[in-house]
Amino acid sequence: MPVERRASAIAGRGLFTTQPLSDGAVLEVDTALLNHSCDPTLAWSGTRLVAFRDVAAGEELTVDYATTTTDPDMLVRCHCETYRCRQMVTGEDWRIPELQRRYAGHLAPEVQAAVDGEAGRASDAALGS
Repeated sequence: MPVERRASAIAGRGLFTTQPLSDGAVLEVDTALLNHSCDPTLAWSGTRLVAFRDVAAGEELTVDYATTTTDPDMLVRCHCETYRCRQMVTGEDWRIPELQRRYAGHLAPEVQAAVDGEAGRASDAALGS
């Protein structure tokens, strides 16, 4: 997948696609180089990143950190400037029901396991276990 690293309006430098991507297209990129966006271009399919929607050539490749981490100490000010912007992004954002619904089937395995674990605990509590 041809990508280039260049200055980003979101933060520092980002990865940008040099050709259009179709929704669901698999990408192999270094996730450490991806900036956060509350309206990302990429999401997870199992252990692989895929285009979360059609992505135009020249568009920045981004991921919502809520789909990638459960680290309770993570805190990042968001600069994505999208209508979905949460302003502050935390390692606890995966707990937000709206984000769980939006990214259903598109969470990194570690995050999906945490969501599944919480759902199991809630179910057990409802049953009085």
